[in-house]
Amino acid sequence: MLCTILPAEGQEVVLDASFFKTFNSRQIILRDDILSGLTNKVIIGRGKITSISASERYKKRYRIVIESSDSLLYNQKMVFFVFLENKDTVDLLSLESKFEFKGQLMGFTPLGTKRNEYILDVILMDGSTLIE
Repeated sequence: MLCTILPAEGQEVVLDASFFKTFNSRQIILRDDILSGLTNKVIIGRGKITSISASERYKKRYRIVIESSDSLLYNQKMVFFVFLENKDTVDLLSLESKFEFKGQLMGFTPLGTKRNEYILDVILMDGSTLIE
């Protein structure tokens, strides 16, 4: 059922292991619909920073590429393209560090017909490096 994975109006969606377990249990044909329902909503995600670069998209100057480790537990590969404007934030980040963020989901791109790999475009609202 789609309503168990989509939030009520105004709520944030946490893309954690629980989300990906439910997402993975859905029929392949419904997975795009689930992500479409999250477009323009606030999501919370986390993962490992694999790239930091300049990128002119969504009127932002920088892009952080983050690979979700939670999604891998359920045979999914979610890559977040997180866009931001603040150079000071970018300067504080380092490759291979774990990062948790909150932002608006702008869109998604499936990377294959199996619908187990996606790129999610997110505009950063807030984020922090995770210390273990």
